[in-house]
Amino acid sequence: MQLLIQRIRIVDPASPHHFSVRDIRISNGIITAISEKLHAEEGETLWQADGSSVSPGWVDLLAASGDPGQEYREDLHSLAAAAVAGGYTGVAVMPSTHPALQTKADIEYVIHKTAGKAVECYPLGAVTRNRDGKELTEIYDMRSAGAVAFTDADLPVADAGIMLRTLQYVKQFDGTIINVPSDHRIVGNATINEGVMSTRLGMYGIPDVLEEVMVERDILLAEYAASKVHITGISTARALDRIRLAKQKGIQVTCSVTPYHLYFDEEMLGDYDTNFKVNPPLRTARDVAALKEGVTDGTIDAVASFHIPWDTDAKACEFEYAGFGMATLETCFGAVCSALTGYVPVDKVIQLFTSGPRNILGLPPVSIAEGQTANLTLFNETDAWTRSDFVSKGVNQAFAGQPLTGRPLATFFANQFVTLINN
Repeated sequence: MQLLIQRIRIVDPASPHHFSVRDIRISNGIITAISEKLHAEEGETLWQADGSSVSPGWVDLLAASGDPGQEYREDLHSLAAAAVAGGYTGVAVMPSTHPALQTKADIEYVIHKTAGKAVECYPLGAVTRNRDGKELTEIYDMRSAGAVAFTDADLPVADAGIMLRTLQYVKQFDGTIINVPSDHRIVGNATINEGVMSTRLGMYGIPDVLEEVMVERDILLAEYAASKVHITGISTARALDRIRLAKQKGIQVTCSVTPYHLYFDEEMLGDYDTNFKVNPPLRTARDVAALKEGVTDGTIDAVASFHIPWDTDAKACEFEYAGFGMATLETCFGAVCSALTGYVPVDKVIQLFTSGPRNILGLPPVSIAEGQTANLTLFNETDAWTRSDFVSKGVNQAFAGQPLTGRPLATFFANQFVTLINN
């Protein structure tokens, strides 16, 4: 494909053209020229980019598919399409399938089924068989097959012994364990944050101290094993403080936040809307403010969409019985931009979608420079919009109709240019 992008601002700290407005020529998937002025050649597709920006292609850390086993929720094709619609050129696929992604064949299934798409799907291998926290999976075989990291997805690795052995095992190939700081063995059937809202609604609450305990445990184990742990879904100020201190000590811990923990707080649960039932739960306004500060000071390394799509039956029911999670891939960038307006500059926001997740997953860096393979996301961080139609099969779109600022405009990956709006 031959493409000329004209008058676009480059947002890429690793590029010599960072924050410059340039024309970019792409020929057969390679950036062949970057200049202040390039003239269109015969046969080129032309994209007029006045007022918009381009960055290295975005990568999502955690997105769920129901494929295999629950394709009615989301199959790999619809997941990939939703990722592209959200501006992503890479998405890490959680092993929360039936069966879980826990063998070499499972990893190869994801890679082969998504080959050739306009987004690269990176499989994440399960830490324990069937994600039940009892027996380690074939981690090395999955790594050799293409698994980029290991996690039990939305279930925590609750057993400290299992967690330690896993951290020690992945150290041999500089691997990363991703864990969610939640333990329902302790809180039982609790579904929302413990506090004023849980008391008002008459529901069992999940105290913030439980997240802090799990985070501190993982930090101590990572320090002991001299291995890497990534804590995702951070939702409390107390847990974030623990991570901040661990980083100051040089412990190999990173963390990510979801778009909904930055955008919403527990007040959204006042009418028992199951679309806001997530794990970890929505917390207080004070916690939300602390998370934004965590982005500002660099404690938070990345944004994870934590896209968990559900069908109507899983959400159109009593709150207690509804599934945990939101479908977020297509609105993640807008939600994060909206939440962080006035807190950080656009290049800091972009790092949460680019170098942050790439470093966590051990992916090679991507830069916008002549001679490089084109892996790009075009966006406008100031566009005001709302979304009502979705590519994902998930009906639990909590951001539907929400006022958002900032949206993706197009992607370029694997020599495929996908436009998301009319130009």
